Amino acid sequence: MKSLLLSCLAAICLLTAAPAAPHHAFASEFDINKPVSLTGPVTRMEWTNPHAWLFVENTRDDGTVEEWAVELVGINDLLRLGWGRSRVQEGDVLSIQGYGARNGTNTANAASVTITETGELLWESVANSGREGRDRRRTPL
Repeated sequence: MKSLLLSCLAAICLLTAAPAAPHHAFASEFDINKPVSLTGPVTRMEWTNPHAWLFVENTRDDGTVEEWAVELVGINDLLRLGWGRSRVQEGDVLSIQGYGARNGTNTANAASVTITETGELLWESVANSGREGRDRRRTPL
């Protein structure tokens, strides 16, 4: 009887388990040899899993304005760093250093995010900072 109950519980757990969200390796989508430097106002921010996304309007040297989608770290990492849903607002002007998409679209992975007006570093990846440990911010938010 006990083993039948355990078998039923195991079957229920297996049948109701949600599939894991797919995740990608950095190198599968972004190219370390395609550094990008973007500066412009935020048009929106999406708090999605597995990564949050910033959308900014970058003005090129010829005056052309392009919208870029910039992948950040996961939501939990941003929250641990002091970001909340109101930390970055539409219209905030940011400077973003990162790496472009392999497919040539206006998509990048952020290596650092700075508020242009104040110079406040909001986030910097460990790879970008040359320091050990997890992704970090330099100044308190």
